[in-house]
Amino acid sequence: MDQSQSQSQSQTKIESALPKHKRSRMHRVILRVLKIAAICLATFIACGVILWNWPTGFYTVATAVGRFSSGVRLEQVMVRGIATPTLDGGTSISDDPARPDRTPILFLHGWGTSKEAMMTEMRWFVSSRRVIAPDMPGFGANILQADQPALDGAGYVKWIEDFRIAANLGRVDVVGESMGGALAAAYAAAYPNSVRRVVLQSAAGLEAPKVNAFMRDVAAGKNPLLIANAADFDRVIQLCFAKPPPIPTPFKTFLVDRSIAQLPKQREMILALQDFLMHGNRDSLGSIRAPTLIMYGSADQITDASLLNVYQHGIRDSTGVLIEGAGHVIFYDAPKETFRAVSSFLDS
Repeated sequence: MDQSQSQSQSQTKIESALPKHKRSRMHRVILRVLKIAAICLATFIACGVILWNWPTGFYTVATAVGRFSSGVRLEQVMVRGIATPTLDGGTSISDDPARPDRTPILFLHGWGTSKEAMMTEMRWFVSSRRVIAPDMPGFGANILQADQPALDGAGYVKWIEDFRIAANLGRVDVVGESMGGALAAAYAAAYPNSVRRVVLQSAAGLEAPKVNAFMRDVAAGKNPLLIANAADFDRVIQLCFAKPPPIPTPFKTFLVDRSIAQLPKQREMILALQDFLMHGNRDSLGSIRAPTLIMYGSADQITDASLLNVYQHGIRDSTGVLIEGAGHVIFYDAPKETFRAVSSFLDS
């Protein structure tokens, strides 16, 4: 007799030993548990089907889960009388000379993305710092109204300072990605007393010695990052990542629909920002006093890695890091290398 047969016979003996009314009660309990489990499973499946076919709901739930796992919360900061959607988390001791590693970190996202794009890096520091990332005007949920003019580079830099004051951040470390990197450099130059350290990741804002296909398209008057349909979305993802992430269909649908809805303003914004993104930091790098970490990926198809030397040559107190094989979004393509470089720099 094998072990399973022995266990079955033992269970039968135990049930037989019970009075008939107790056996009946136990069977009812088992049936009740099975019914509850079946209802829960059916509910879970139904919710999944509903969310999969409801892009806005899927995006809302997915970003809420992302915030929870990153340790940040959704807040609003009033800037110039407008509620700015913001991710905020952690704690800090700002301007404490004995604890520079507790300075708040202000994250600035890139073109066409939002505060949610910075959650990966915010997660790295939320246990020891205050981390904060706003939707900059015209991006994410901070939609420019029809009568709001698009900001140019100087306009965004002034807005960042207004946000810092409104959020009561004190002196900050600034981490900027792509457009956010160009703005971080310009901000550090314009407001040196507001910034302790700066991290530029795949920063735009200068003319690259090596002109890639993306830059040639921009010079020809094209807008390679504008998304007017699903095919544009796929093309932009291929441009941004050396290792494109899997994107659930509802998530993609939501982002494409949002981009299409904002197209008129997006075209206005790119016209206002184009000169800044191409060479806006050309004459201001010498004004940056904060120690600066400059990072690029060797496989970047948007801001060519040849920009690393240009930024490093222009900023006196700077360190350059080239991550082999990483694309434009280096913290996704090479998270371990990015974390080591950024945490070592900010905590020193």
